[in-house]
Amino acid sequence: MRSLYIHFPFCEAKCHYCDFYSIGRDRTQNTDPEKFEKALIQEIHQIGRHLAPQLDTLFFGGGTPSMTSYSSICRALEPLWQFTSLSENVEWTIEANPSSITQDSFKCFRSYGVNRVSMGVQALKSEFLKILGRVHSPTDALIALDTVFQVGFDNVSVDLLCGIPGQSKEDLDEALTLLTRFPISHLSCYLLTLPPHHRMFHLLPNEETQLEHLLFVHHWLIEKGFEHYEISNFAQPEKQAKHNLGYWKGKSYLGLGPSAHSFDAKTMRRWKNVSSLHRYAKLLDQGQSSIEWTEDLKTEQIELERWMLSLRLHEGFPISWLTTPLKKSRAQAFKNQGLLEIHPSDTQKWRLTPQGFALSDQVIQGLA
Repeated sequence: MRSLYIHFPFCEAKCHYCDFYSIGRDRTQNTDPEKFEKALIQEIHQIGRHLAPQLDTLFFGGGTPSMTSYSSICRALEPLWQFTSLSENVEWTIEANPSSITQDSFKCFRSYGVNRVSMGVQALKSEFLKILGRVHSPTDALIALDTVFQVGFDNVSVDLLCGIPGQSKEDLDEALTLLTRFPISHLSCYLLTLPPHHRMFHLLPNEETQLEHLLFVHHWLIEKGFEHYEISNFAQPEKQAKHNLGYWKGKSYLGLGPSAHSFDAKTMRRWKNVSSLHRYAKLLDQGQSSIEWTEDLKTEQIELERWMLSLRLHEGFPISWLTTPLKKSRAQAFKNQGLLEIHPSDTQKWRLTPQGFALSDQVIQGLA
């Protein structure tokens, strides 16, 4: 496996809309960082043999990886280099929140080999950050961005949310204007989604407004030279997220840490670690596997994922995949609705339109 993901579980605060496994500072015990470091070392020794001699991508996700000290990360990763090394053009990403970025720590990360930063900005108005439960201010976010570039990173991605209660296109315009004053190379824009039982679900804007927000961001960034290469992701030329592209193109990857997922494309097997730092550490300390479940993909699942993954990307799918009259008629219907189009640079492929990206679930269900 040429791609490695490591899940760092610690956050300053657990955001109410986040589905990823994390532990807020208020619930983190004093011994948890040491427990995580020791367990990660044990897991690397246990399954590091699955890695290829060289890694093409390495991704620190979470949680907030930048909350874990540089020295702790170095110690935890020391056994990793017995199994693998970094390819010449490796993409090594660290996720970070503005409040956890300091000049000293990011100088260390850069000297270690990290060459890409993904920052969770989410919004640049205090009232929206408060709604989201974020701990940073708009000023914190802009100072953190400035710090990252001052340290010398030149491949920087930011996350932005749209569809926040009370948010307008003018608010999005202001945020995008401020963010693109920095030489960011990548931007991920996600629609705020909440389950029906969530206390704020009734405050979400209607579907028409959500679509307007998504399309506004699309057109704004396209005019600035970004490419809308995946449902929620925009990149400057040659700056697509290589690690995430591996997921979307069905390549193998190994995941370490509590709740981390892995996938072996050769055997079409997927597995997931337990979503508990305590259980993760205890299992590994006992010499057991930290895997919670394993799944061998069936033919129907493989077919569904083939459509789902190809439709995520602007490359689209070959017209030869429309193998039945029903698929052909549905594809034509989606084209008539403005959700699908013939690929502008390859007439033998179809792809989602910007509106189709926003309504991709509908198209996937119709064609898979």
